Amino acid sequence: MTQTQKHRWIVGQTRADREALHPAADAGQGIFVIDAHRNLRGPYTAAGELLRQLIPTVQKHWPELVERHVVEVLSFAPELRDVVQASRETLTSLAIPEERTRFYARVRTQRLTHGVIELLQKIAVPERMGRLQFVFENAGDCEHTDNEFFATILRRIHPAQIEVTLSSKPEMEWPMVREALDKYAERIEAPVIQRTAPSGADPLELAKRFVQSDGTSDVAEEIAAYESIADEQRQALHDQRAEELEALDQFSLTLGAIPWHRERGSSREAMLQGLKVPMDYCLNMGFYEACLDLGIRGRKFVDWSKENLEYMWAFMTKSTNSLAALGRTEEAEELYNWARENTDNPGALMQAAYATSMLHTRHHQVRNHDTARYWINQALELAANISEEKMRNFRTVFYNNGLALIEMHVGNHEEALRLVMEGYDRLVETHGLEQHKLHRSVLMNNKSHILSALKRYEEALEELNQVIEIDPNYPEYHFDRGNVYSKIGRLEEAIANYTRGIEISPPFPELHYNRASAYNRLGETEKAMADYSYLLEIEPTHIDGRLNRATLYLEAGDTEAARLDVLEGLALEPQHAQLLCTLGLIEMAEEQMEAAEKALRAALAADETLLEAYVNLSVLLFEKEDVHGSVEILTTAIGHHPQADVLYFNRAWAMQSLERFEEAVEDYTQALQAGSGDAQEIFYQRGACLMELGREEEAFADWKLHLADGESPYLDTIQQLAPALTHL
Repeated sequence: MTQTQKHRWIVGQTRADREALHPAADAGQGIFVIDAHRNLRGPYTAAGELLRQLIPTVQKHWPELVERHVVEVLSFAPELRDVVQASRETLTSLAIPEERTRFYARVRTQRLTHGVIELLQKIAVPERMGRLQFVFENAGDCEHTDNEFFATILRRIHPAQIEVTLSSKPEMEWPMVREALDKYAERIEAPVIQRTAPSGADPLELAKRFVQSDGTSDVAEEIAAYESIADEQRQALHDQRAEELEALDQFSLTLGAIPWHRERGSSREAMLQGLKVPMDYCLNMGFYEACLDLGIRGRKFVDWSKENLEYMWAFMTKSTNSLAALGRTEEAEELYNWARENTDNPGALMQAAYATSMLHTRHHQVRNHDTARYWINQALELAANISEEKMRNFRTVFYNNGLALIEMHVGNHEEALRLVMEGYDRLVETHGLEQHKLHRSVLMNNKSHILSALKRYEEALEELNQVIEIDPNYPEYHFDRGNVYSKIGRLEEAIANYTRGIEISPPFPELHYNRASAYNRLGETEKAMADYSYLLEIEPTHIDGRLNRATLYLEAGDTEAARLDVLEGLALEPQHAQLLCTLGLIEMAEEQMEAAEKALRAALAADETLLEAYVNLSVLLFEKEDVHGSVEILTTAIGHHPQADVLYFNRAWAMQSLERFEEAVEDYTQALQAGSGDAQEIFYQRGACLMELGREEEAFADWKLHLADGESPYLDTIQQLAPALTHL
C-alpha cells in the first residue's frame, strides 16, 4: 500500500502527556478512544472493546455485515452474544471440555484479525458510518492478539478511510507493530507537561487509584503509595476490585483484570481458579500466547504435591499445548520431561507420553517416528490400566488415532486405515452417537485423508460428505473435499467447495490459493488473478502465491507487474529457485539476454535439479548461438531428469544444428520413448537426420508417420525428396 497520508503514532513517557494530543471520544463523529493495556481484558483488549462500542449500531442498521463476520466478532468480544446470535457453530466450538480433542491452528488469530478489518472497511464508507478514527492508548502494553491487529490494520487500511492512532511510550516492544508504524505512521512526540505532585494525599487512597486502574496507571505517586502500604491492605483492595469486576458479568474481564487482581488478593483458591478458567478458554480459542502466559503465572503458586497436582498438571499441559502450537516444541518436550521427573501419577504420565509422541511425529522440525512410536505405545499401555470402561475405551481410541498418524507418516497407510476404522466403531459401540461427536468427526476426516493417500478418492469423498453433513460449518472440511475433487480433475466441484469454505470462514489464505489454482487450470485466469491478489493482500509473504501471480502476469504480457511480484518474493527469499527462474523468463521476454542468463544460472545454483531453468537456459544459449553451451546444459539436465522428453528433444535439435546427426537421431528416439507430445515434429526431424546419414528407407518411414499425424509445414520438402510419400 503506497500512501502519502499516514496513520499516527503518539509517543510520550506518560499517559497524561500523550492524552493531551488525543481527540475527544465521540461515537457520533466516528471517533473512538480505547485503552489497549492487556491487564484489562487480555486477548483483544483493544479490538474487542472497539467492537463492543461499534457492533450494536452496526447490528441495528446493517445486520448482514455482522452475520458475515459473526465468528470473528464473537471471538474478539464474547459479551456481544447478548446482541449477536452465534450462527456458525462447529463441533469444535460446541465441544464440552471433556470432549475437546481438536484445537485451532496458530494462524487462526491472524485470520480473525483480517475478518474484523474487512468488517471495519465495510462500515467505514459514506453510505454507512463514514470515515472513522481509532485511538489506542497504552498500545505498547497490548496483548499478542492486539499486536497482530495493530500491525495488520496499519498495513491494510488507508488513513483516508480509517485513521489509526497508536499512543505509547517511545519504546515499542512489539517488532511487528514497530515495523508497521515505521512504514505507515507519522511519529508525533508528545510535549512533556509539568505537573505538581499532590501534597498530603492519603497513601491508601492513592494506592486504591492504582488498583482501580487494574495496574495500568503510570502515575508515580500512585505506584509508590501502592508499594508502600501493608500487604493486607493491598490484598483487601485487590479482593474488592475483583468482586466489583465479577459483578459486572463481562466474560472478557475474566481474561485480564480479574485474574490479575486474584493473583494479588487474599484467596489462594480464587487465584488458582482465576488463572485456570481463562487459561482453558484461551487454549480452546487458539489464543496460545495468552494461554502460555497464564500457565507460567499459575505454576508459580503450585508444586507437584498430591494436593496441588490437578492445578500443576493443568497449568503445565496447557502450556505445552500452546508451546507446540507456537512452534516452540523443544520447550514443550522439556516440560513433559520435567513432569516425568516429578510425578508418578498414571494419568499425567499417560497424557505426557501421548503428547511427547505427537511432538516427535507432527511438531518437531526434525521428526523421529520411531521415538514417536515408543511414546504412543507407552500411552496405550497406561490406557489399558484405566479401570472405568468408557474412559479406557475412549483413551485407547484416541491414542490409536495418534498411532495411525505415525503409520501414515512412515507409509503404512493400510494399517493407519485399520486403526482409524476400528477406533470409530469402538467409539460408537461404547459411547453411542451422542457422545464424542467431535472426535468421531476427526476420525472420519482422518479416514478420508488416508483414503486419499491410497488414491481411493471416491471413498474419501463419501467420508467427507458424511463429516460435512454432521459438521457443516467447519471450513477445513470443505477445503479437504475441494482438494480431493481437484486431485481427480473435477475442478468445478473443487471450486464450489473452496467457495463454500470461504463463505463460512474468517479469511483463510489456503482456500483462496487452491481456488486460484483450480481457476487457472480451467483457464479462468481473471478469477485466478483475483484470488491470488486477495491472498497477497492478507498474506503478502506467501511466496507461492506471489510466484503464481507473477506467472499469470507474464503469460498476459505484463512483464512490469510480473517483475514487481518476483522482486517482492526475492526480497523475502533471495535464493528461491522458481522465482529466479521466472525472473529469467521476464528478462527473456524483454530481450535482456545477459540478465536472463544470469537469473537462470542463479536459479540452477539455488536448485541444481530445476527442470524449467535448464530448459529455458538451453533455449537462451541456443538463441545466442552458443549451441555447444546449450548441449552441455541439456546433458547436465538429463542426468537429473532422465525421463524428461523435452530435454532429449531440445538436445536433439541442438545436435542436429551441429550436424551431429547420429546423436540427434538417438535423442529424438529417446524423446519419443519418453512420451513426447511433439511426435509429429520429431518424426520429421529424425527423418531429416536419417536422410543426412544416408538411411533413406528409415527416413521415409519416419516421414510417413509424420504425414499420417495431420497437416505438415514441411510438405514441400518431403515432396521434393520423397514424392511417392505425398501420393499415398
